[in-house]
Amino acid sequence: MGPKRIRRLPVISRLTIAWTTLAVASAGVCAYAAVWGANALRPEKIALPVGDVEVFARAETPPPTRSVLRAEERLEPHIARAAEPPAEPAFAEGEDELSFDAPAISRIDEDALDIVITVDGEPARAPGARVLEPKLASLTELKRSGPIPGPDPALLQTTPLGKIPKIGPDGRRPMKVYAAPFDVELETPKVGLVVGGLGLDPEITARAIEELPPYVTLAFAPYAKDLERWTEKARAAGHEIMIELPMEGYAGGVEALGPAALLTSRTEEENLQRLDWLLSRFGAYVGATNYIGGKFSASREDLAPVLARLEALGLAYIDDTGAAAHVAGDDAAWTSVNRMVATKGAMSEPDDVARDLAALASIAVKRGTALGKTYAFDVTLDAIVEWARLLEQENVALAPASAILQERADRG
Repeated sequence: MGPKRIRRLPVISRLTIAWTTLAVASAGVCAYAAVWGANALRPEKIALPVGDVEVFARAETPPPTRSVLRAEERLEPHIARAAEPPAEPAFAEGEDELSFDAPAISRIDEDALDIVITVDGEPARAPGARVLEPKLASLTELKRSGPIPGPDPALLQTTPLGKIPKIGPDGRRPMKVYAAPFDVELETPKVGLVVGGLGLDPEITARAIEELPPYVTLAFAPYAKDLERWTEKARAAGHEIMIELPMEGYAGGVEALGPAALLTSRTEEENLQRLDWLLSRFGAYVGATNYIGGKFSASREDLAPVLARLEALGLAYIDDTGAAAHVAGDDAAWTSVNRMVATKGAMSEPDDVARDLAALASIAVKRGTALGKTYAFDVTLDAIVEWARLLEQENVALAPASAILQERADRG
Protein backbone atom coordinates (compact mmCIF):
# COMPACT_ATOMS: atom_id res chain seq x y z
CA MET A 1 0.00 0.00 0.00
CA GLY A 2 1.24 3.40 -0.83
CA PRO A 3 1.29 6.36 1.51
CA LYS A 4 -2.11 7.96 2.52
CA ARG A 5 -3.10 11.04 0.69
CA ILE A 6 -3.87 14.01 2.87
CA ARG A 7 -6.88 15.92 1.62
CA ARG A 8 -6.52 19.66 1.92
CA LEU A 9 -9.40 22.10 2.13
CA PRO A 10 -9.76 24.17 -0.98
CA VAL A 11 -8.11 27.54 -0.81
CA ILE A 12 -10.70 30.32 -0.71
CA SER A 13 -9.71 33.04 -3.04
CA ARG A 14 -9.73 36.67 -2.02
CA LEU A 15 -12.41 37.34 -4.61
CA THR A 16 -14.73 34.77 -2.98
CA ILE A 17 -14.21 36.33 0.45
CA ALA A 18 -14.98 39.77 -0.91
CA TRP A 19 -18.23 38.66 -2.54
CA THR A 20 -19.32 36.83 0.61
CA THR A 21 -18.68 39.89 2.78
CA LEU A 22 -20.64 42.10 0.39
CA ALA A 23 -23.63 39.74 0.45
CA VAL A 24 -23.74 39.68 4.27
CA ALA A 25 -23.52 43.47 4.46
CA SER A 26 -26.32 43.91 1.91
CA ALA A 27 -28.59 41.59 3.87
CA GLY A 28 -27.94 43.60 7.03
CA VAL A 29 -28.78 46.88 5.31
CA CYS A 30 -32.05 45.46 3.96
CA ALA A 31 -33.07 44.17 7.39
CA TYR A 32 -32.32 47.54 9.02
CA ALA A 33 -34.31 49.40 6.36
CA ALA A 34 -37.30 47.13 6.87
CA VAL A 35 -37.30 47.65 10.64
CA TRP A 36 -36.75 51.41 10.33
CA GLY A 37 -39.51 51.75 7.75
CA ALA A 38 -42.01 49.94 9.94
CA ASN A 39 -41.17 52.17 12.90
CA ALA A 40 -41.30 55.33 10.80
CA LEU A 41 -44.80 54.53 9.58
CA ARG A 42 -46.13 53.81 13.05
CA PRO A 43 -47.49 57.04 14.65
CA GLU A 44 -46.24 58.10 18.02
CA LYS A 45 -48.71 57.82 20.86
CA ILE A 46 -49.68 60.07 23.70
CA ALA A 47 -50.27 58.01 26.80
CA LEU A 48 -52.04 58.86 30.01
CA PRO A 49 -50.66 57.20 33.13
CA VAL A 50 -53.47 55.18 34.63
CA GLY A 51 -54.37 53.65 37.93
CA ASP A 52 -57.26 52.77 40.14
CA VAL A 53 -59.22 55.98 40.75
CA GLU A 54 -60.01 54.97 44.33
CA VAL A 55 -56.34 55.25 45.24
CA PHE A 56 -56.39 58.97 44.54
CA ALA A 57 -59.48 59.84 46.60
CA ARG A 58 -58.52 62.23 49.38
CA ALA A 59 -59.10 61.24 52.99
CA GLU A 60 -61.28 64.23 53.77
CA THR A 61 -63.67 63.56 50.90
CA PRO A 62 -66.65 61.19 51.04
CA PRO A 63 -65.93 57.59 49.99
CA PRO A 64 -65.63 57.55 46.19
CA THR A 65 -68.27 55.87 44.11
CA ARG A 66 -67.46 52.59 42.46
CA SER A 67 -65.55 53.06 39.24
CA VAL A 68 -67.43 51.96 36.15
CA LEU A 69 -64.32 52.01 33.98
CA ARG A 70 -62.64 48.80 32.97
CA ALA A 71 -59.13 48.36 34.31
CA GLU A 72 -57.53 49.26 31.00
CA GLU A 73 -59.65 52.43 30.66
CA ARG A 74 -59.16 54.01 34.05
CA LEU A 75 -58.37 57.71 34.00
CA GLU A 76 -55.91 59.25 36.40
CA PRO A 77 -57.17 62.27 38.36
CA HIS A 78 -55.76 65.59 37.26
CA ILE A 79 -53.68 67.34 39.92
CA ALA A 80 -53.71 71.09 39.39
CA ARG A 81 -50.36 72.84 39.49
CA ALA A 82 -49.35 76.46 39.55
CA ALA A 83 -49.36 77.81 36.02
CA GLU A 84 -45.76 78.65 35.19
CA PRO A 85 -43.63 78.21 32.07
CA PRO A 86 -42.39 74.62 31.91
CA ALA A 87 -38.73 73.77 31.76
CA GLU A 88 -39.30 71.26 28.96
CA PRO A 89 -41.12 71.30 25.60
CA ALA A 90 -44.87 71.80 25.77
CA PHE A 91 -45.63 68.34 24.41
CA ALA A 92 -42.89 66.39 26.17
CA GLU A 93 -44.02 63.10 27.67
CA GLY A 94 -45.82 63.68 30.96
CA GLU A 95 -48.91 63.25 33.09
CA ASP A 96 -51.49 64.65 30.69
CA GLU A 97 -50.76 62.25 27.85
CA LEU A 98 -53.32 59.92 26.38
CA SER A 99 -53.28 57.09 23.84
CA PHE A 100 -55.27 57.58 20.66
CA ASP A 101 -54.48 54.46 18.65
CA ALA A 102 -56.20 51.93 20.90
CA PRO A 103 -58.83 51.92 23.67
CA ALA A 104 -56.26 50.67 26.17
CA ILE A 105 -53.94 53.29 27.65
CA SER A 106 -50.22 52.76 27.93
CA ARG A 107 -47.06 54.67 28.59
CA ILE A 108 -44.74 55.60 25.77
CA ASP A 109 -41.02 56.02 25.40
CA GLU A 110 -39.53 59.22 26.76
CA ASP A 111 -38.44 60.37 23.31
CA ALA A 112 -41.98 60.49 21.90
CA LEU A 113 -42.63 64.15 21.09
CA ASP A 114 -45.20 63.92 18.29
CA ILE A 115 -48.94 63.93 18.82
CA VAL A 116 -51.69 62.35 16.78
CA ILE A 117 -54.68 64.34 18.05
CA THR A 118 -56.47 66.08 15.20
CA VAL A 119 -59.04 68.85 14.97
CA ASP A 120 -61.53 68.43 12.12
CA GLY A 121 -59.18 65.90 10.58
CA GLU A 122 -56.17 68.20 10.50
CA PRO A 123 -52.93 66.95 12.10
CA ALA A 124 -51.57 68.93 15.02
CA ARG A 125 -48.00 70.09 14.53
CA ALA A 126 -45.09 68.93 16.64
CA PRO A 127 -44.10 71.76 18.97
CA GLY A 128 -40.35 71.53 18.84
CA ALA A 129 -38.26 72.30 21.88
CA ARG A 130 -38.77 76.00 22.49
CA VAL A 131 -41.33 77.64 24.75
CA LEU A 132 -43.26 80.31 22.87
CA GLU A 133 -43.42 83.84 24.19
CA PRO A 134 -46.69 85.47 23.09
CA LYS A 135 -46.29 88.58 20.99
CA LEU A 136 -48.15 91.85 21.46
CA ALA A 137 -51.18 92.36 19.28
CA SER A 138 -52.82 95.64 18.41
CA LEU A 139 -56.35 94.22 18.39
CA THR A 140 -55.98 92.94 21.93
CA GLU A 141 -55.26 96.50 23.03
CA LEU A 142 -58.21 98.02 21.16
CA LYS A 143 -60.88 96.43 23.33
CA ARG A 144 -59.71 94.75 26.49
CA SER A 145 -62.42 93.34 28.70
CA GLY A 146 -60.01 93.02 31.61
CA PRO A 147 -58.50 89.83 32.99
CA ILE A 148 -60.82 87.00 33.94
CA PRO A 149 -60.39 85.81 37.55
CA GLY A 150 -58.59 82.55 38.22
CA PRO A 151 -60.13 79.47 39.86
CA ASP A 152 -62.05 80.31 43.02
CA PRO A 153 -61.72 77.55 45.67
CA ALA A 154 -65.31 78.26 46.75
CA LEU A 155 -66.45 77.23 43.27
CA LEU A 156 -64.59 73.91 43.20
CA GLN A 157 -65.40 70.47 44.55
CA THR A 158 -63.17 67.41 44.84
CA THR A 159 -64.10 64.19 43.05
CA PRO A 160 -62.17 60.93 42.66
CA LEU A 161 -61.07 62.20 39.24
CA GLY A 162 -60.00 65.70 40.25
CA LYS A 163 -61.50 69.07 41.08
CA ILE A 164 -64.50 70.19 39.07
CA PRO A 165 -66.71 73.31 39.20
CA LYS A 166 -69.71 73.76 41.46
CA ILE A 167 -72.22 76.45 42.43
CA GLY A 168 -70.84 78.39 45.38
CA PRO A 169 -72.43 78.46 48.86
CA ASP A 170 -73.56 82.00 48.08
CA GLY A 171 -75.24 80.93 44.84
CA ARG A 172 -72.51 82.17 42.51
CA ARG A 173 -72.23 80.18 39.30
CA PRO A 174 -69.00 79.61 37.34
CA MET A 175 -70.77 80.65 34.13
CA LYS A 176 -71.27 84.10 35.65
CA VAL A 177 -68.09 84.51 37.70
CA TYR A 178 -65.73 83.61 34.83
CA ALA A 179 -67.64 85.40 32.07
CA ALA A 180 -65.93 88.29 30.31
CA PRO A 181 -67.38 91.63 31.50
CA PHE A 182 -69.56 93.07 28.76
CA ASP A 183 -71.80 96.13 28.80
CA VAL A 184 -73.37 97.16 25.50
CA GLU A 185 -76.85 98.56 24.91
CA LEU A 186 -79.50 95.90 24.38
CA GLU A 187 -80.51 97.35 21.00
CA THR A 188 -77.01 97.01 19.53
CA PRO A 189 -76.61 93.92 17.30
CA LYS A 190 -74.17 91.50 18.90
CA VAL A 191 -72.18 88.66 17.43
CA GLY A 192 -70.20 86.07 19.39
CA LEU A 193 -67.57 83.62 18.21
CA VAL A 194 -66.11 80.52 19.87
CA VAL A 195 -62.69 79.39 18.61
CA GLY A 196 -61.98 75.76 19.52
CA GLY A 197 -59.18 73.23 19.30
CA LEU A 198 -56.78 75.31 21.38
CA GLY A 199 -53.86 73.90 23.35
CA LEU A 200 -52.86 71.30 20.76
CA ASP A 201 -50.57 73.57 18.73
CA PRO A 202 -48.50 76.03 20.81
CA GLU A 203 -47.98 78.52 17.97
CA ILE A 204 -51.66 78.61 17.01
CA THR A 205 -52.70 78.82 20.66
CA ALA A 206 -50.37 81.75 21.32
CA ARG A 207 -51.67 83.52 18.21
CA ALA A 208 -55.30 83.07 19.25
CA ILE A 209 -54.69 84.35 22.77
CA GLU A 210 -52.68 87.41 21.81
CA GLU A 211 -54.04 88.41 18.40
CA LEU A 212 -57.77 87.80 18.65
CA PRO A 213 -59.95 90.42 20.33
CA PRO A 214 -60.57 89.56 23.99
CA TYR A 215 -64.30 89.17 23.40
CA VAL A 216 -63.65 86.07 21.29
CA THR A 217 -64.34 83.03 23.50
CA LEU A 218 -61.62 80.37 23.44
CA ALA A 219 -62.32 76.63 23.85
CA PHE A 220 -59.49 74.28 24.83
CA ALA A 221 -59.08 70.60 23.95
CA PRO A 222 -59.10 68.42 27.08
CA TYR A 223 -56.17 66.25 25.98
CA ALA A 224 -53.77 69.14 25.32
CA LYS A 225 -50.64 69.72 27.39
CA ASP A 226 -49.95 72.69 29.71
CA LEU A 227 -53.61 73.59 29.91
CA GLU A 228 -53.26 75.53 33.15
CA ARG A 229 -50.52 77.71 31.68
CA TRP A 230 -52.38 78.38 28.44
CA THR A 231 -55.74 79.04 30.08
CA GLU A 232 -54.13 81.42 32.57
CA LYS A 233 -52.66 83.38 29.65
CA ALA A 234 -56.04 83.42 27.92
CA ARG A 235 -57.82 84.78 31.00
CA ALA A 236 -55.09 87.37 31.53
CA ALA A 237 -55.67 88.58 27.97
CA GLY A 238 -59.40 88.99 28.71
CA HIS A 239 -60.73 85.87 26.97
CA GLU A 240 -63.40 83.84 28.69
CA ILE A 241 -62.70 80.16 28.18
CA MET A 242 -64.52 76.87 27.70
CA ILE A 243 -63.67 73.15 27.79
CA GLU A 244 -64.34 70.92 24.78
CA LEU A 245 -66.20 67.65 25.32
CA PRO A 246 -65.36 64.95 22.74
CA MET A 247 -68.63 63.29 21.70
CA GLU A 248 -69.61 60.56 19.30
CA GLY A 249 -70.40 61.68 15.76
CA TYR A 250 -72.07 59.94 12.84
CA ALA A 251 -68.85 59.28 10.92
CA GLY A 252 -67.53 56.66 13.36
CA GLY A 253 -63.90 56.61 14.41
CA VAL A 254 -64.72 56.89 18.11
CA GLU A 255 -61.23 55.65 19.04
CA ALA A 256 -59.81 58.96 17.80
CA LEU A 257 -61.93 60.79 20.41
CA GLY A 258 -59.97 59.20 23.24
CA PRO A 259 -61.06 57.03 26.19
CA ALA A 260 -62.84 59.98 27.85
CA ALA A 261 -65.24 60.45 24.91
CA LEU A 262 -68.97 60.52 25.57
CA LEU A 263 -70.54 57.69 23.55
CA THR A 264 -74.05 56.37 22.95
CA SER A 265 -72.75 52.85 23.59
CA ARG A 266 -71.85 53.71 27.19
CA THR A 267 -74.15 53.84 30.17
CA GLU A 268 -75.21 57.10 31.79
CA GLU A 269 -72.93 56.35 34.74
CA GLU A 270 -69.95 55.72 32.45
CA ASN A 271 -70.50 58.93 30.50
CA LEU A 272 -70.96 61.06 33.62
CA GLN A 273 -67.77 59.66 35.12
CA ARG A 274 -65.90 60.62 31.96
CA LEU A 275 -67.57 64.02 32.04
CA ASP A 276 -66.14 64.62 35.52
CA TRP A 277 -62.65 63.76 34.27
CA LEU A 278 -63.01 66.16 31.34
CA LEU A 279 -64.25 68.96 33.61
CA SER A 280 -61.21 68.54 35.87
CA ARG A 281 -58.65 69.40 33.17
CA PHE A 282 -58.38 73.07 34.16
CA GLY A 283 -60.43 75.67 36.00
CA ALA A 284 -62.12 79.06 35.72
CA TYR A 285 -64.18 78.40 32.59
CA VAL A 286 -67.74 79.48 31.82
CA GLY A 287 -68.87 76.17 30.40
CA ALA A 288 -68.43 73.42 27.85
CA THR A 289 -68.92 72.93 24.13
CA ASN A 290 -69.08 69.78 22.06
CA TYR A 291 -66.30 68.50 19.81
CA ILE A 292 -67.89 66.46 16.98
CA GLY A 293 -70.96 64.94 18.72
CA GLY A 294 -73.76 64.85 16.14
CA LYS A 295 -74.87 61.33 17.06
CA PHE A 296 -74.49 61.77 20.81
CA SER A 297 -76.29 65.13 20.78
CA ALA A 298 -79.25 63.69 18.87
CA SER A 299 -79.86 61.09 21.58
CA ARG A 300 -82.08 62.51 24.32
CA GLU A 301 -81.27 59.56 26.56
CA ASP A 302 -77.53 60.28 26.36
CA LEU A 303 -77.33 64.08 26.14
CA ALA A 304 -79.98 65.02 28.73
CA PRO A 305 -78.01 63.68 31.75
CA VAL A 306 -74.91 65.54 30.56
CA LEU A 307 -76.78 68.84 30.25
CA ALA A 308 -78.43 68.28 33.63
CA ARG A 309 -75.02 67.69 35.19
CA LEU A 310 -73.57 70.85 33.64
CA GLU A 311 -76.56 72.88 34.83
CA ALA A 312 -76.20 71.50 38.36
CA LEU A 313 -72.55 72.60 38.35
CA GLY A 314 -73.43 76.13 37.24
CA LEU A 315 -71.92 75.75 33.76
CA ALA A 316 -73.08 76.93 30.35
CA TYR A 317 -73.19 74.71 27.27
CA ILE A 318 -72.81 75.71 23.61
CA ASP A 319 -73.93 73.23 20.97
CA ASP A 320 -72.78 73.33 17.35
CA THR A 321 -74.70 70.30 16.06
CA GLY A 322 -78.19 71.79 16.10
CA ALA A 323 -79.49 68.58 17.67
CA ALA A 324 -79.46 69.77 21.26
CA ALA A 325 -82.45 72.04 20.64
CA HIS A 326 -84.61 68.96 20.08
CA VAL A 327 -83.28 67.25 23.21
CA ALA A 328 -82.80 69.89 25.87
CA GLY A 329 -85.65 72.31 25.30
CA ASP A 330 -85.49 75.92 26.47
CA ASP A 331 -82.86 76.56 29.10
CA ALA A 332 -80.92 79.70 29.97
CA ALA A 333 -77.76 77.66 30.56
CA TRP A 334 -77.25 76.55 26.97
CA THR A 335 -77.60 77.73 23.39
CA SER A 336 -76.80 76.63 19.85
CA VAL A 337 -74.59 78.38 17.33
CA ASN A 338 -76.14 79.95 14.25
CA ARG A 339 -73.30 79.05 11.92
CA MET A 340 -70.09 77.04 11.76
CA VAL A 341 -67.20 78.99 10.23
CA ALA A 342 -64.48 77.47 8.00
CA THR A 343 -65.94 73.97 7.83
CA LYS A 344 -62.96 72.72 5.78
CA GLY A 345 -60.53 73.48 8.59
CA ALA A 346 -56.99 74.36 7.52
CA MET A 347 -57.97 73.74 3.89
CA SER A 348 -60.55 76.54 3.96
CA GLU A 349 -60.03 79.39 1.52
CA PRO A 350 -59.67 82.88 3.07
CA ASP A 351 -62.61 84.15 1.01
CA ASP A 352 -64.84 81.35 2.28
CA VAL A 353 -63.93 82.10 5.89
CA ALA A 354 -64.59 85.81 5.36
CA ARG A 355 -67.96 84.99 3.81
CA ASP A 356 -68.97 82.82 6.78
CA LEU A 357 -68.00 85.55 9.23
CA ALA A 358 -69.87 88.20 7.24
CA ALA A 359 -72.96 85.98 7.30
CA LEU A 360 -72.74 85.86 11.10
CA ALA A 361 -72.79 89.65 11.28
CA SER A 362 -75.83 89.75 8.98
CA ILE A 363 -77.68 87.32 11.25
CA ALA A 364 -76.91 89.58 14.23
CA VAL A 365 -78.34 92.61 12.43
CA LYS A 366 -81.55 90.74 11.57
CA ARG A 367 -82.09 88.88 14.85
CA GLY A 368 -80.26 90.98 17.42
CA THR A 369 -77.71 88.26 18.26
CA ALA A 370 -75.65 85.68 16.40
CA LEU A 371 -73.23 83.04 17.60
CA GLY A 372 -70.65 81.20 15.52
CA LYS A 373 -68.00 78.60 16.12
CA THR A 374 -64.79 77.66 14.34
CA TYR A 375 -61.47 75.95 14.98
CA ALA A 376 -58.05 77.51 15.31
CA PHE A 377 -56.00 77.50 12.12
CA ASP A 378 -53.85 80.23 10.61
CA VAL A 379 -56.45 80.90 7.92
CA THR A 380 -59.27 81.32 10.44
CA LEU A 381 -57.26 83.51 12.81
CA ASP A 382 -56.20 85.82 9.99
CA ALA A 383 -59.80 86.20 8.84
CA ILE A 384 -61.16 86.83 12.34
CA VAL A 385 -58.66 89.63 12.97
CA GLU A 386 -59.73 91.45 9.81
CA TRP A 387 -63.43 90.74 10.40
CA ALA A 388 -63.28 92.20 13.91
CA ARG A 389 -61.96 95.48 12.51
CA LEU A 390 -64.87 95.68 10.08
CA LEU A 391 -67.51 94.97 12.73
CA GLU A 392 -66.91 98.30 14.44
CA GLN A 393 -67.51 100.11 11.16
CA GLU A 394 -70.81 98.25 10.73
CA ASN A 395 -72.04 99.10 14.25
CA VAL A 396 -72.13 95.43 15.26
CA ALA A 397 -70.67 94.61 18.66
CA LEU A 398 -68.36 91.63 19.08
CA ALA A 399 -69.50 89.92 22.29
CA PRO A 400 -68.31 87.00 24.41
CA ALA A 401 -70.38 83.85 24.03
CA SER A 402 -71.67 84.20 27.60
CA ALA A 403 -73.15 87.60 26.74
CA ILE A 404 -74.99 86.15 23.73
CA LEU A 405 -76.37 83.36 25.89
CA GLN A 406 -77.50 85.82 28.56
CA GLU A 407 -79.17 88.20 26.09
CA ARG A 408 -81.04 85.34 24.46
CA ALA A 409 -82.27 84.29 27.88
CA ASP A 410 -83.34 87.87 28.67
CA ARG A 411 -85.18 88.20 25.37
CA GLY A 412 -86.94 84.90 26.02
